[in-house]
Amino acid sequence: MAADSKIPVLDLANYFTGSPTALDTIAEELRDALENVGFFYIVNHGIAQEFIDNAFASNRSLHAIPLAQKLEIEINQSLVGYMPDLGQKITSSECADGDKPDRGEAFFMTRDRGPGLDGSPNQWPRSLPEFRTTLVEYYEAMEALGLSLLPIFARALQLPADYFEGDFGKLQTMSFQRASHYPPDPLEEGQYSCGPHTDGSFLTLLATTDVPGLEIRTTEGEWIKAPLWRGSFLVNSGDMLTRWSNGRFLSTPHRVINDSGEDRYAIPFFMQPNADAVLECLPTCRGPDNPPREEPITCANYLKWYFESNFAHYGDDEQATVG
Repeated sequence: MAADSKIPVLDLANYFTGSPTALDTIAEELRDALENVGFFYIVNHGIAQEFIDNAFASNRSLHAIPLAQKLEIEINQSLVGYMPDLGQKITSSECADGDKPDRGEAFFMTRDRGPGLDGSPNQWPRSLPEFRTTLVEYYEAMEALGLSLLPIFARALQLPADYFEGDFGKLQTMSFQRASHYPPDPLEEGQYSCGPHTDGSFLTLLATTDVPGLEIRTTEGEWIKAPLWRGSFLVNSGDMLTRWSNGRFLSTPHRVINDSGEDRYAIPFFMQPNADAVLECLPTCRGPDNPPREEPITCANYLKWYFESNFAHYGDDEQATVG
């Protein structure tokens, strides 16, 4: 298995400078990428590398503090806080094949509200105030980048450019962010750093790192290593978009196997619509010979099922929310 160039690259330079033909041109490229691969890189996205590096430095600082301090903010029923090693086992995806919990720890957060610790839905380490500042800034930058891409997704689906605006109200989305650490320890048979899965999101934004480990399954069933490309973001469509597009846009299985001998860090941002957004087959993705494959469901109810399927920490209590 070798890294290759099967993952398309979308250059956003003309789109962000307002070139009159840029939107439809890049929408065609995105359509091809998501109908055939499910992943693509974006470059010239407007996010400074120094800003990304600072977020990764904060991620490392969190995972470097003693376990006892991290457990003070242990993940709760709303799926925010620190998840210890072996705290995740993927079961929601048909591609899941591991029989052991994953080797990886992570910090989960959603949009931060309120200036004080008590006014936030998130749990923050009191010994690292700069961690909160940095991760909130990174979340907000990823959210802004994701929102700026929505017109491209809409046009790729032959919809008006503003089609998704009502479903992604700023300050209302159920997006969340994860700051992960995958140790270099050897994996047992049948174990992964992060098991094969598809994301439950609308789309996922992932800044690339200098430590390999992410692998993507092609439509031919081959696992390929995602090339390392500093300065780019790797973007993939998730189960929500697949459901909305009636299977037209792929939700591609991927996994993490950290056999690099180094600690690997990642900060994926999972972009999701408002809680009451209805995931219902889009008008351009159905027809007499292509009826809707799934029943409509709200974003909130879909995420409740997804999190209950994959995270033991997510409670049955209807008060538990993400977003």
